[in-house]
Amino acid sequence: MMNTALTQSAILIFLIILGYVLKRVGLFRQEDSKVLSNIMLYVTLPAVLINAFRSFTLDVHLFSFVLLGLLANVILLVVGWKVGARETPLVHAMYMICLAGYNIGSFSIPFVQNLFPHRMMEVVLFDIGNSIINCGVSYSFARMQMVPGSRFQPWSMVKTLFSTYPFNLYIVLLALSLMHVSFPEPVYQLADTVAAANPVVVMLMLGIMFEVRLGPAERYQVLGIVTSRVLTEAVMAALLVWLLPFPLEQRLIAALLVCAPISGMATVFCGKLQCDPSVYGTATSLTIPISIAVMLGLSLV
Repeated sequence: MMNTALTQSAILIFLIILGYVLKRVGLFRQEDSKVLSNIMLYVTLPAVLINAFRSFTLDVHLFSFVLLGLLANVILLVVGWKVGARETPLVHAMYMICLAGYNIGSFSIPFVQNLFPHRMMEVVLFDIGNSIINCGVSYSFARMQMVPGSRFQPWSMVKTLFSTYPFNLYIVLLALSLMHVSFPEPVYQLADTVAAANPVVVMLMLGIMFEVRLGPAERYQVLGIVTSRVLTEAVMAALLVWLLPFPLEQRLIAALLVCAPISGMATVFCGKLQCDPSVYGTATSLTIPISIAVMLGLSLV
């Protein structure tokens, strides 16, 4: 089991390094990661989710992972609000967006798909809770920091949430599973084939995206974001492993999920608020190798 985990983890890490090296030698450009991102989002990820929901059965125990996704995001959002309180309104908003939200679809899912394929439902349900905060709530609260006296707008938050493709896909597949509606067998066979490509596409994409560009003025902000996030995640992961009344493997999966990198939606929302791209881009890149190290250690356990 340990040799298998090491081998699978090494393959995924190699693919990330390969993507980065291919970019450095000129075979890929930073912009090419968007093509792979679209392939992941609209081709391979749906196939992975169709397979994950194939054997789904209603289990209240599993649905607790939705609450875990919500709770972890709320904790990080509050930490971002507190840590960034002394900064300018724009930087304060960036702290909140960059701390809340996890990159589950294009990071955690490939790792779990390779290492713990029978635990995909925990990941999917966690990401539903994660998406609620990540795809609307954190942006709405962060935007309020930039406009003193502005009010929370629930309708705007809901509109943003339901305009996000992954969240809608989760809801549709979950509803079909709860109604015991299944796809024809050829669809599942096609999904098996396409889903197998997901780790390759995603890891190459992460390698191409990886970039660290720091100017002297931005280092403090990047350090604040990354340090606050990593320390909070470490505490949450330890508490989940020690305190959750679940089997050990599920506790480790929960710990693995709360140590995922900064969400890709953070770059979208930070861009909308016109935050400094060198800060949130570098912070996002730095959380990737940190999360890889954590996931490698947990997979060995």
